[in-house]
Amino acid sequence: MWMKSIDSLAAKYSGGHDISEIVRELQSHYKRLYNPETLPEYRFVQEFGKDLSIAYESLLQFYKARNRTHSLALLKQAIDMYWGIHYRIKSQYPFRKHLILEGISPILHQCRDMSVAVPGSYNPDSNLTTIQLFKPDIEVHRTAQLPRQMCIQGSDGNEYTFLLKGLDDLRLDERVMQLFGLINSLLSKDSETARRSLAIERFPVVPLSSNSGLIGFYSNTNSLNQIVIENRKAVNQPNRLELNFACQFTPNWTTLTTMQKVESFEYALSNTPGNDLHRAMWYKSPNAEVWLERRTNYTRSLAVMSIAGYILGLGDRHPSNILIHERTGKVVHIDLGDCFEITWHRVHFPEKVPFRLTRMLIKPMEVSSTDGIFKHTANHTMRVLRANRESLMAVLEAFVYDPLVSWAYHQETDDGTNTNYTKQDRTLSQDGQPDKHSSKRHSSSSTGGLGSSTKQSISNNDCYFADTKAWNTGNPKARAIVKRIHDKLVGTDFSNKQLVVSEQIEKLIQQATATENLAVLYSGWVPFW
Repeated sequence: MWMKSIDSLAAKYSGGHDISEIVRELQSHYKRLYNPETLPEYRFVQEFGKDLSIAYESLLQFYKARNRTHSLALLKQAIDMYWGIHYRIKSQYPFRKHLILEGISPILHQCRDMSVAVPGSYNPDSNLTTIQLFKPDIEVHRTAQLPRQMCIQGSDGNEYTFLLKGLDDLRLDERVMQLFGLINSLLSKDSETARRSLAIERFPVVPLSSNSGLIGFYSNTNSLNQIVIENRKAVNQPNRLELNFACQFTPNWTTLTTMQKVESFEYALSNTPGNDLHRAMWYKSPNAEVWLERRTNYTRSLAVMSIAGYILGLGDRHPSNILIHERTGKVVHIDLGDCFEITWHRVHFPEKVPFRLTRMLIKPMEVSSTDGIFKHTANHTMRVLRANRESLMAVLEAFVYDPLVSWAYHQETDDGTNTNYTKQDRTLSQDGQPDKHSSKRHSSSSTGGLGSSTKQSISNNDCYFADTKAWNTGNPKARAIVKRIHDKLVGTDFSNKQLVVSEQIEKLIQQATATENLAVLYSGWVPFW
């Protein structure tokens, strides 16, 4: 966690961005140094505690300075020290794919026959499944957040697998899952959608704090990214096949105008098949009957999630955030933090598609393409959601005005500058009241190289990074989000003229598949796929 925070700090500093958010993140790491619990933590404090203390003192002196322009040398000194610590940590602590629970959390390792329910399993209408024990082996996934995959054995004899994610706020993901539960309930009560078993694939999301939580591990799935890479490896094709063709047509891709990108984009698509997902689904099916069932499940689940995601304003649907179940063919979406069309309003590479419907996703639908099961399912889903818009608006408005959802604080002033983490003269807790524990002093007996002055500075200077920006019903951005959701649910999202469901779906499909919208997307979104 130290390395990632230092990386972010250095990147924002070199880019001239506000570093207050990262400093708050570092602050929580320092508080963790007060009470090491395991032998590795003790060793870390003894090795790096003193240097981390000195670096933080320089950082605090910069923030306390009345004229920060003349104190930039202190900030540069702190950044240089942090970067040196980063290099030493990387050298002395190489990446480990497997961890032993006893070495990182002795308390969890000793827990047996708990009265606590397995996360996400509580149901008032059934017997309580409690935690019997935590499995000792933990696997670390080599992705950006380095999530830990852990397994819990329940009192019912089953094993429940979770991903433990740090440095990530899962509170909005939890609320999105609640919304999906409501949508599934509405779909199950409609005769047409219930007959087709239309539903959104859900999984448990349990926030443990504002920056950590558990996510239920969805087994027997592969991401679209994995499927394409495996298929191309089997046929000896490069992963960047389409981009290579585009760059052959116009080498300077990043500097092209919109029309030039469209022309290059169309050239790349016309010279590549783009049937990786279609091939994978066909070759992994034991017979035609299974393939047909998987194709139907795939198309229906893709349509339902596309419409639900559009109403929610869900973005960042790159290939790694879309999973496909190996046995059923159903589509599962993960990483649900970018909601309410945040990605539409980015300064760089804004997303202008309502949902992901690229040719890679269309090819498995076979000859009917989007005009068959996909459009029929999308029409039924939108019809049910529009008919129950009062219920959906009640839940979505609660999301928009929820002060605990971190995205709500990413506001901009009229001049376009970010107002996050403004300096205040007191520390606030999550309920908006003065934090009684903000000036609490800790003992220095177990913190190795950390001095008492540094610990007092950390606790007494929370005010420099406190966030008290109000997000209430009078906020114009919140009102705009609510109005946008309402327009989608009444059919006035494209113009003041109310569209019937079929017209609305037709326009959404056109917008999602328009070449001019796909060609200008960020390359990491992989619009070629």
